[in-house]
This record gives sequence, structure tokens and C-alpha cells, in this order.
Amino acid sequence: MENSIDSKINQARDGVTQIGKDLRSDAHATIDKVAEQVPPATDRLATKAHNGVDKVADTVESTSDRLAARGKQLATSAKNLTESSRNHVRASPVISVLVAAAAGYGLSKLLGSRSSK
Repeated sequence: MENSIDSKINQARDGVTQIGKDLRSDAHATIDKVAEQVPPATDRLATKAHNGVDKVADTVESTSDRLAARGKQLATSAKNLTESSRNHVRASPVISVLVAAAAGYGLSKLLGSRSSK
């Protein structure tokens, strides 16, 4: 299961990175087309535009990597919590059943009182 989550996270990151690369390439091509049609005085503006596109694309890639890392951390935390819960239930099944019953009873009272109004 962890492997499939990591795989999905990596696929999503790769997809976002590819979109960023495609956007970067398309934006550069458009800037070059516009720059060819106007006087050479626009070279400075075209350079600034290229730098701006590169900065945005770099930010997208960086954000994609950070999101992928955060997704892996969340998956690991969920796995650890699940394993810890399993160990606790195995160690004290009677207490676990009593706690679950009390929680269910409390939720039913909370939700039951809201639906009757």
C-alpha cells in the first residue's frame, strides 16, 4: 500500500513538473514570436519576461517537490498511527471495545439531539 501511495505521489509530482516544463517552453516560444515582430528595443523586455517565466516555473517545480515530500510524510504518519492503534487494540482488547462503545454512545447522543430539533 505504501508503495502505491509513493507511486501516486511521484506520478503527481512528475505530472506537475511536466506541466511546468511545457508551460515554460510554450511561454518562451510565445515571447520569442512577439519579440521577432517588434523592434530590437524589446530585447530588454523579452529578457525580463524570460526571467519572470523561469522564476515562476522554478517556483512551481519547487512547490511540486515540497508537496510530494509532505504527501509522503502524511502517508508515513497515517501508517504509524494505524500500526500503533492495532498494537493498542491487541494489547488491551477489552478496554478498546469499551472506549469504542463509549465513543459511539456519545456520538449518538450528540447527533441524535441535533436531528430532533
